[in-house]
Parts: sequence; C-alpha cells; structure tokens
Amino acid sequence: MSGCFGPPSPSPEPGTSTTTASSSTSDPSATASPDSSNDPPTAAPLPGPGDGPPPAAGAPVIRWVPIGPAAPSDPPEGALYEFLRKRDCAGLRDSALNTGFPAVWTAAEATCQALATDLPVDWQRAQTALADVTGLPPERCWEIKVTESLRQAVDLRNAHQGVQLLVDAAGAGDDCPRQLTGLTVLDGPQAGSAAPTVPSAGGAQVRLEGFFVNVDRILVNGNPVDNGGLQFGPQFGPFVFFAPPAAGASSATVTVEATPAVSGEAVLLYSDQTPPGPGPAPTEPTTSGPATSDPATSAPPQTESTAELAAPQP
Repeated sequence: MSGCFGPPSPSPEPGTSTTTASSSTSDPSATASPDSSNDPPTAAPLPGPGDGPPPAAGAPVIRWVPIGPAAPSDPPEGALYEFLRKRDCAGLRDSALNTGFPAVWTAAEATCQALATDLPVDWQRAQTALADVTGLPPERCWEIKVTESLRQAVDLRNAHQGVQLLVDAAGAGDDCPRQLTGLTVLDGPQAGSAAPTVPSAGGAQVRLEGFFVNVDRILVNGNPVDNGGLQFGPQFGPFVFFAPPAAGASSATVTVEATPAVSGEAVLLYSDQTPPGPGPAPTEPTTSGPATSDPATSAPPQTESTAELAAPQP
C-alpha cells in the first residue's frame, strides 16, 4: 500500500489526506519563499500504512522506513525514527532531542518536508542535508536504514522530474531486528579468529555482534556475567564482556536479556591450544662472506711453488 503525491483535490473526501505536488522544474519563487522549509508544512501528512491507492505499474516508488519496535526505554533516536516513519515533519522539526548523529535527523526533516511540498527548493535542501551524513558505524542500524530511504527519495525525484512519486508505507516489518548474531574475541591468543575462542581460564574480552539498543544482562550457559555492577556498554554499543572460566566445558552458549527482548544466541569456544603462527624468521648465515678488499691491491695467497719463484735468485 502507498501514499502518493499528486495535485490537490478540490474537495477531498472525508477521512483522506491530500498533498500538493508540483514539477521540480517549476519556479520555486512562484509557490514558496527561499526559506519555505522553515514554515509549517503546506500539506497534511501522507496516508499511513494501509491507506491510499495501490501504485500504478512502473511508477517510481520510495521504499519508506518500515514499522520498527519502539519502547519507552529507547533512546531519542527511537522517537525520531517513529516521527519519520509517520512522516510527521513538525515532530521532527520541533524535536529538541539530543542524538548521536544529528545530521541524519536534520536530513530526515528536510526530506520529509520535500515529500510533503514537492517544491524544488525543499528537494535541494534535502539533498544538501543528506550530503552531510557520513561515517555511520555499522551498529547504528536505525540511522543507516533511515538514510537509505532518504537517499532513495532524493534520487528518485532527481531521476523522475515532474512525475508523481509514491511512498510505500505498508512495510510492516523491521529492518533492524534486535538480535545477537555472533561474537568477536578482542584479546588473547586467538583474538579475531573466525570461531570465537578464549582460554579455559577465561578473562578474554568478547564483543557482542548484532543490533542492540540496550543490554541488561549477558548470560553464558544461562548464568549472568558479573560486570561489577557496570553497564556492558553505551546505548547502541559496542557491548563487551569478560569471558568466564570454562568450568570444564569446551563451549558455552551466550544469550542477551534486554527490553525489548533480543533474540538469537552465539557459541563461545574454550581452548588452550596456541594457534599456529607464522614460520620462523630467517637467520643470518654462520659463515663469513667473501673478502671485500680491493682485488687490485690484494696479494694472491702464496703456495710452495710461488714462494720459490719469489725468492731472490743467486
């Protein structure tokens, strides 16, 4: 299902919302001032999931950010994600929430505004704001997925001048499931190995892999890891714990407790074998090399016959 951008209906039916749309090649001064992006939206929000007509065959469709889980314990990014998903431009613009990557949410508000007005000046502002979004680390799944949708919207508008854009708002799913997908050993003799392996005595630092917002407890074979009462990491991670001793086991199952729940599990291996290292370094030769003196000034070694020839003759 999708919402579309088309010319406003002169008398919209009750319960529907309309958007104004204009060709991006038109003169922006005829419909908006240069700072129109600072004014309230000139159109109501687009229809939400389940509303609006199906897209026509071949129409340019923006894959919008899908429905994702939100919880009261989520950081500000969770609220901003929901504002954008609902295309609540005013909520994005008026938010005073502090975030780790504010450039993402500045671009989100600008693109939301451009989708609502379809004015060239607002699309240019969205494109400029997106250019400032760089360096997102892999654990910031929300920001990465949001940026993908924003860039697709700008790219489609640039590629289809004056054509109605459709927003696929029926994506009831989660691009960023909170899930434990693996482990990485950070120190010890087998740090960074493909199979996460630590010594049987434990003590090696291990990082959780996957997408997490908060981690309440890390359990190894069902037993909570003692972290001295400290958090395992900041919101969004990285989340690191010290491997407990093996207690005679060759492996252990690691799971995570969090709110909302985190799915998945990972296996931690124990081994005291030293992994094979590089071969021995080449040693210096034990014998000395050839003489380095000047052959023109060096006397050849004397033998018995040469000694007799060199002796003075009577």
